[in-house]
Amino acid sequence: MPLSASNLQFQDYQFRVVTPQGVWRWTTRVDLSLANPSYVVRDVLTPFGILRDSIPLPGAVVLEMANGIALLQQQFAPNILLDPITLTFTVDEGRGVSTAQTILITNNGVFGSLLGVSLSTSAPYLKTSVASLGGLASNVAGSFGVMADSTALVSDNSPYAATLTIQDPAAINNPRTVAVAIVVRPRATITLSVLTLNFAVTKPVSGAFPAIPVQTFDITNTGPAGSLLDFQTQRLLGGSEWLLSFNPTEGELESGSTQQVSVVLQCPEDMGTGTYTETLRVSGYSLNFFQDIVLNLVIS
Repeated sequence: MPLSASNLQFQDYQFRVVTPQGVWRWTTRVDLSLANPSYVVRDVLTPFGILRDSIPLPGAVVLEMANGIALLQQQFAPNILLDPITLTFTVDEGRGVSTAQTILITNNGVFGSLLGVSLSTSAPYLKTSVASLGGLASNVAGSFGVMADSTALVSDNSPYAATLTIQDPAAINNPRTVAVAIVVRPRATITLSVLTLNFAVTKPVSGAFPAIPVQTFDITNTGPAGSLLDFQTQRLLGGSEWLLSFNPTEGELESGSTQQVSVVLQCPEDMGTGTYTETLRVSGYSLNFFQDIVLNLVIS
């Protein structure tokens, strides 16, 4: 067996085979000084003395030399170690490619082994960030990303099951697989309790404006059970310095859940009388993508 020592440069192995002409002996050297082990047959002793160009090699001897190299290659084979060995994705129906999850792959083989893997998936909706990963010496790790593409997936068929296969024909545990489960949520629906909020205030003769009562509106996910609305709210027009705040500006809502949003106005002293308008857009991945609420401010 090869030595597991990081400073090992080469190791010699002796072989022999008996033929009708007599005993053949040779040494196979495993050179570990480079990134990839190499195997060299040397010091061949024939029944007629040291091997010379004029001495032919019998086919049986050549075959045994090849078998010896194959045996040594097995002893220096890499070992595929994966972390994790299962993955679960939760994605929205039709949304597209998910955020990647990372798999760490380590060559757990003996010193002198070299791991180079190819990656393949059992379904077109399961993707990897690279098609192969190589050059991993003993105890060296690399990583790659795995993504689920929900463009063509529907929640009615959820969950989906797929397999990621990691292969290196030289590895002692080839191939390895990762089981992948993909849970597909139905699309959410954004529903607002009102589509307009009207504010009014009287401009003072001098000094600061009086406080304007806070108003609220509700955001509800009226999508089917299992849906999740990841929403954000932002100004659509801008330039409305009188709109002090609207909170919260983002959040997540399960099916049937509601979030109340508070709208706070505060007029600068130099604002004149008139009607001012701003629009808040509530958006998120959903069947209707966004809903707008108009804010009207009348200064008299």
